[in-house]
Amino acid sequence: MKLGILLPIFSLPSKYGVGDFGYEAYEFIDILVQYHIDYWEILPIQSGSSPYSPSSYYALNEYYISLDKLIDMGLLTHVEERPRSSRIHYDDYKEKYYQEAYSHFIKDESYYRFSSNPKMIEFAHYQSKRYHKEEDYYLFQQYILDKQWQELKEYAHQKGVKIIGDLPIYPDFQSCEVANNPEYYELEDGKMKFVSGASPDEFSSEGQKWGHPLYNFAKMKENQYQYLLERYKSFLERFDIIRIDHFRAFDTYYKIPIDKSAKEGFYVEGPGEEFFDALFQWTTWDRFIVEDLGDIRKETEALRDKYHFTKMKIIQYTIDCSCKKDIYEDTENMVIYTGNHDNNTIVGWYNGLTADEQQNLAEFLKENGCFEEQIHLSLIKYCLKSMAHYAIFPVQDIMGLDETARINLPGKESLENWSWELLDFQNFKDSMQDFKRLID
Repeated sequence: MKLGILLPIFSLPSKYGVGDFGYEAYEFIDILVQYHIDYWEILPIQSGSSPYSPSSYYALNEYYISLDKLIDMGLLTHVEERPRSSRIHYDDYKEKYYQEAYSHFIKDESYYRFSSNPKMIEFAHYQSKRYHKEEDYYLFQQYILDKQWQELKEYAHQKGVKIIGDLPIYPDFQSCEVANNPEYYELEDGKMKFVSGASPDEFSSEGQKWGHPLYNFAKMKENQYQYLLERYKSFLERFDIIRIDHFRAFDTYYKIPIDKSAKEGFYVEGPGEEFFDALFQWTTWDRFIVEDLGDIRKETEALRDKYHFTKMKIIQYTIDCSCKKDIYEDTENMVIYTGNHDNNTIVGWYNGLTADEQQNLAEFLKENGCFEEQIHLSLIKYCLKSMAHYAIFPVQDIMGLDETARINLPGKESLENWSWELLDFQNFKDSMQDFKRLID
């Protein structure tokens, strides 16, 4: 079994308000190496207002520029630190330092080569029109981001750690993607009549209305889905493995009238085999994990299995505490999680169970030889006994943190979404000692 840990870049400890590609990321990789962890799973790192609403699939989020590494490059001399916090500061604190670094930056051949990329030019033009700064400034930011990311990835590879990236299904409506490629989206006079979301299911009785623009797959089909395939190629260059967000949409996707609730949406056929036949002309199934959670029909499973995609199992969804059984059968071609970015922490989930459910869970774990004094360790141990090829655990679950440390509340607007930050690595390192005992 290959082991991984899930921690978003933004959740890394930071002196400047939000985690970035700086030295804390390198320290985290060193910790992974110490405990023989094979993979680091991160959330989307593209530019955008939130991880799953990117403004561009090619440009990276400017928050992730490391100020410390700008100092190393000689572009800054001094940066004021901010008080440590368990919540991220999404503000313009770093902006003055980016501007200062830009004023000292001397363009060289590598910069000119990078800045000639059409996708970067499109993004810089879009940002310049939107925020009224010169295009070169945004090309500079993206050049620095790409340089810092490549250095971090190379360090991870040198240490034997691979990166699992995340490919969001839809961009934001207010995005470079839509502005430059309107023909590939379902728009009427430049506006959305229908938006993305998810149907009501056992996890959300009201459904979810995400609000993204939907794809015009008929138009994409005219040139064999090149618009999407370019995106996949870019992500495969950037990451070792890609987690495909909302896989269900490739089978059937949910359309919600923009002025209606999620309950009033309906399903439409997706591109299905046509797209994946085109994709697998130049890549292989082992580069992907598919997010096949929620209301999945048999046809979606058949599409997934035809291409041998690695599927996901999240035990918060599969352990039925009323009948003391796991309702989702283990398979080898699978990644098992205690939870992911949309779940409560495992301790938070446990705290939400009734007393009878907690008792049933304890009995279930004892029957499976997984009982530990602390519930998060019991459930990690249960995952480690799976036949799955991968087991991946959020940092919060390794540390046994409660619901106050969850990353996101799906379908709900909250200041606590995408804002949890690890204060430092010490408590995490201490928790890894218990984790080590389980994996040895």
